[in-house]
Amino acid sequence: MKWMNRGEELNEYKAEKLEHEKFYVFGAGDIGRGLYVTLSFFGMFAGFIDNDVQKQKNGFYGQLVQSYQWFLENERDKTLIIAANEANEQEISRQLREDNCKFFLSGIFLNSVLPIYFFQKKKILFMNLAQICVTERCTLRCADCAHGCWAVDRNAKDMELEEIYVSADLFFSKIDYIHEFVLIGGEPLLYEHLKEAVEYIGEKYRNKMGTFSITSNGTILPDQALVDNCKKYRVLFRISNYVKAIPNLQGQYNKLEKIFLKEGVDYHFSKAEEVWWNYGFTDKLQEESEEQLIRKFDRCMTPCRETRNGKLYFCVMARTVSDNLGYHIGENDFLDLGLLPDGDLGRRILLEYNLGYSEKGYLEMCARCHGKDCRNYPVMAARQLR
Repeated sequence: MKWMNRGEELNEYKAEKLEHEKFYVFGAGDIGRGLYVTLSFFGMFAGFIDNDVQKQKNGFYGQLVQSYQWFLENERDKTLIIAANEANEQEISRQLREDNCKFFLSGIFLNSVLPIYFFQKKKILFMNLAQICVTERCTLRCADCAHGCWAVDRNAKDMELEEIYVSADLFFSKIDYIHEFVLIGGEPLLYEHLKEAVEYIGEKYRNKMGTFSITSNGTILPDQALVDNCKKYRVLFRISNYVKAIPNLQGQYNKLEKIFLKEGVDYHFSKAEEVWWNYGFTDKLQEESEEQLIRKFDRCMTPCRETRNGKLYFCVMARTVSDNLGYHIGENDFLDLGLLPDGDLGRRILLEYNLGYSEKGYLEMCARCHGKDCRNYPVMAARQLR
């Protein structure tokens, strides 16, 4: 969306009417866990709904899990948030519409509904997701890496630790609460100061995050100092699962799981990934009009913000691919957090930017990206370059 009245775009916009301010989360899994943490912080969690009988018996994350039938019989007037992957979202949505239930998809709820509602009703500046890319280096050479890390030399320079501190400090000086804050790469466990980064951010800002996480490919085992800091600051390890392309990783994943279980570190292994989407970053620039680029950007609305040296990038992939592949495209496609006006105006500008407003209304890298249509270009996940 193109800024027409910077800082005033939402003046006439009415936030969603969240009548009860308590929501049932439909899906007792990884997405549901994150929603539970954030909603509980604000006193907005009502309970879990899941038709998995085992979860109903055992509970999830220390909470009761009820069946969908129970919900229809007892709490039908309440609102659900669907916490499921895209494949299951459609089927669940269809069922809820047939039963005349009120619901939100988790992505829409976290990316737009909650940020606007919190700001307008509670003066809270809320964001779904942001990350610091501590290193562009990686232990793997995935041909279709969405960050272009295959092109980065193994001896390339990482972020200075002080840069990470500054990036976190400025970001959290502007944001009141974030659903998930992530340390990523490349492969973040290659970063020699990762334990210090976890300690600094965790000590100063853990109470402003729902989930504090590290996303790893699982090829490196964490040392004890990192494990200890992850326990102390309740860091979630997210491990991408590439055994379909690299079968011998299974042994490493088994070792990782033993460490996490023994040490009591929260972790989540993704399902074995078979398919990625080819965003088209390595293709030639597409000849598209300004209107077409804005429309592509508005359809995409990626949640993947990056904070880096006081700059907030709307799409971490756009920034990393441009840098790692030497495109020098969109080098000014960021919001300078240090130059935001003081007070309410600066907060409104930041909210608008997070919702997709900018000077151009799109990113220059959009001309090298398939956007939401990337699903039409499937590729084998984690296919390695020789």
